Amino acid sequence: MATNKLLTALKFLLLIVASCAVVLPIWLLFVSSFRQTTNVLTYPPKLWPDDGDFANYRELFAGTRYQFGRWFLNSALVAGVSTAFCLLVSAMAGYAFARRTFPGKKTIFALILSTMMVPGIVTLIPGFLIVDRLGWTNSYWGLVVPTVASTFGVFLMRQFIQVLPSELEESARLDGCSDYGAFFKIILPMTAPSLGVLAIFHFIGNWGSLIWPLVITTEAKMQTLPVGIAGMKTFESNTSGTIMAATFLSFIPLFIVFLFAREKFIEGVTAGAVKG
Repeated sequence: MATNKLLTALKFLLLIVASCAVVLPIWLLFVSSFRQTTNVLTYPPKLWPDDGDFANYRELFAGTRYQFGRWFLNSALVAGVSTAFCLLVSAMAGYAFARRTFPGKKTIFALILSTMMVPGIVTLIPGFLIVDRLGWTNSYWGLVVPTVASTFGVFLMRQFIQVLPSELEESARLDGCSDYGAFFKIILPMTAPSLGVLAIFHFIGNWGSLIWPLVITTEAKMQTLPVGIAGMKTFESNTSGTIMAATFLSFIPLFIVFLFAREKFIEGVTAGAVKG
């Protein structure tokens, strides 16, 4: 009994230490966003902004030096739309590979999976040339369309749909459902846990994407948050406080997305572990 209590206490202690390791950098970022720019990089770092105010945030939203509001809107639009279409495309492709029979099915799926071994930097220039020929530079089309396809999403949805009972679709068809009706009314709702996992990963990936938006956007009004924040650093003046404020605000949507989707995320991970 004493050993079990000791192990439980050690587990709680380990969880507390791990939680502090995760929360402390976020708290220091929050504190630094309120401090005066000249005091942000002082050592040791302070745990409370006793020498600052909202000046950094006022400078962000003043609109005279930075277009932070537009950057934020661009990131939200690009990440949200890309995630929505990624879920639809991945679910439909995963359903086709899991339930349908067509020539070259295994070969095509193997080729799709093989793209995961190709570094993104290798396809950067060809992707830019295609987008440029289409006239999509400095546009939402160029920011969204190339990010919709997800090899991981197709693989995840295929694996999840494969273990669903096929009798459900057969019953739906007997009741008069078409193939599309069976997919959207029966299969898609049952894949909600996997869709939640995919939505979190894809949204976070697109929200923090830097290289692709940096390559295809040259106008400040079309830049996303990572590109805009990266461009805030100048040699002429110290902008550390403002950068801290912008970085903290960019973290909030990620926290909100995970907060609302955490149950589906945990459910999806658990389902994958149980079903193998």
